[in-house]
Amino acid sequence: MGRISAVLTAMHDELRRDLDACLLAEGGVDVERFDTYRHALLRHISLEEQVLMPALIAARGRPPDFRNGLRKDHAGIAALCVPMPEREWLENLKDLLDEHYRIEEEPGGFLDQCDEALAARAETVLAAIARHPTPALAPFKRGRPVRDQLRSVMLATGITGSE
Repeated sequence: MGRISAVLTAMHDELRRDLDACLLAEGGVDVERFDTYRHALLRHISLEEQVLMPALIAARGRPPDFRNGLRKDHAGIAALCVPMPEREWLENLKDLLDEHYRIEEEPGGFLDQCDEALAARAETVLAAIARHPTPALAPFKRGRPVRDQLRSVMLATGITGSE
C-alpha cells in the first residue's frame, strides 16, 4: 500500500468507527457526536474532490473512469449529513460508505490509482491533505421540505429504490 492510500484508508477506518459510535445501542442517534462526525466526513469528501481528483487528473491527463460514480456517491453522502439525523438515514449512510470505501480501496481502485499516478508528488499531495480545511456547515435542517429533498437526492443517487 502506498503512502496516499495508507493515509486515506486510515481515514476511512476512523470514519467507520466514528459513525458506529453515533448509533446508540438503544436504537437512537447521538446527535452531538454525529455533528462532529459529519464535519470530518465532509472534510474527507472535500479533500478527495478538491485535492486528489484534480491531482490525479493533472498527473494522468484524464479523469479516472469511475469519477462520476464517486461524485454521485459524494452527493448522496453529503445529502445525508444535512437533516437532523435519524437512525434509518444513518444506517443508509453506513451502507453507502461501506460500499464507497470498498470501491475506493479495492485493487486498481481510486486509492491505488492515486498511489501510482502521484508517487512522484506524494509529499506535496500529503501536505495538501494535511492542511485541507474542515468545511463550515449549517446547523441541521428540519421539516418536510428537507425530508422531501433528501428523499429526492437518495432516489437520484441510487441510495434507495423507493419513496
